[in-house]
Amino acid sequence: MKKLLIAVFLLTGVCTNVTFSQKFEKKIAASDKSIADPKKGANPKTWISRGELFYEIANAPTSDLVVGMDEATYNTVMATSGIDEKVTATTEKIGEETFTVHNFSDKKIYFTKGIIMFWDIFKYEVTDPFQKSYESYAKAKSLDTENKNSKKLSVNMKQLATFAKSEAFNKYHLNKYAEAVTLFKLALDCFSDPLVNEVDSLLYYFTGVIAGEIEDYATAEKYLRKAIEIGYTENGDAYASLGKALTAAGKSDEGRAVLEKGITVNPENQQLIFNLINNYMATGKDPKDIIPLIDKAIEKEPNNASLYSVEGQLYDKIGDAENAAKYFKKAIEIDSTYFFGYYGLGILYFNTGAKYSEQATNEKDNTEYERLLKLSDEQLKLALPYLEKSFQLNSSEKSILQALKDINFRFRNENDTYKQNAEKYTKLLEE
Repeated sequence: MKKLLIAVFLLTGVCTNVTFSQKFEKKIAASDKSIADPKKGANPKTWISRGELFYEIANAPTSDLVVGMDEATYNTVMATSGIDEKVTATTEKIGEETFTVHNFSDKKIYFTKGIIMFWDIFKYEVTDPFQKSYESYAKAKSLDTENKNSKKLSVNMKQLATFAKSEAFNKYHLNKYAEAVTLFKLALDCFSDPLVNEVDSLLYYFTGVIAGEIEDYATAEKYLRKAIEIGYTENGDAYASLGKALTAAGKSDEGRAVLEKGITVNPENQQLIFNLINNYMATGKDPKDIIPLIDKAIEKEPNNASLYSVEGQLYDKIGDAENAAKYFKKAIEIDSTYFFGYYGLGILYFNTGAKYSEQATNEKDNTEYERLLKLSDEQLKLALPYLEKSFQLNSSEKSILQALKDINFRFRNENDTYKQNAEKYTKLLEE
């Protein structure tokens, strides 16, 4: 899954002091007493107050901070917060990025270049304050038979949904996907409640995708189906993720049907075809059976370069290099700036050359060794112009840089151009 950097600007922050626990202990005790009382416990307002209390508890650890706050403002906030604990600053790497982290007993605040990016709250005054807040509002709603508190509940539930969504993205940035999914689901429960009745299309899609990443296939199916139902398909990615989840969950036939439908709607989506190939392989079906589907799509869109590229990748996948090259070349012929055509053809020749090279390494007969080495050289030199063109079209793709470096390094003793290019691509890889 590609990492999405989504900043949700919601006021939250640091407000801890020596009386913090005592304050909430008394409030919780008072709320417990109220709901235990037959008369007060039957009053929706009692439960609304309880929901607001747990919302306050969820918000308390970061109630004065906001994503995007600069360090100078943060320091001012900290100076007046009344926090009585020693805060340590460390560094932490998440993915490819290194963050400065301020460590507290209940949370971590993550900075990049002096700006708050997100945080991780790992300790609250009660367990699951978000869930407790939601359950309290739900109880209030069930008791409010005359709908006298509908407006208040609507505002509170939307506020809780927005906050839960924000915290979910914090967990997502920390790669804590299970916690993120739990909070996303709660946010969607609030948004979809008739009192709020808001549709967050992206959230359905995103929840389903992340659930699939942690192999929670039932949740992935539920939310991805909903995303597709309301028309949020992300150019076919929702079909691709749903088909993948269904296949992994053992629902191969359903998964295949979803993927095939996705291809008819979004024939340019390459992930759909990859997932369909994997579906066929997982069920023992011949991937060649997919080719007629692509051919039908080409009949409808004969000038769609992406369809020829997909068919080229399919032939490459099943080991038919000749047809793979044919379709990649057709994609380039249709669109001289089509990245995947150049990339597919360049990598095809590169991998073929690498295969001959590996065979040569294991060959004991000198004549056969020389023959295989010559075939390898031919394929690698065929790859070079296509890889160079694909690099011009997409200079951020590291696999292209690596291949270009390897090829030029291989032929560095033939002439200065190869030698200079080997040095150039090596330097670019190190940047």
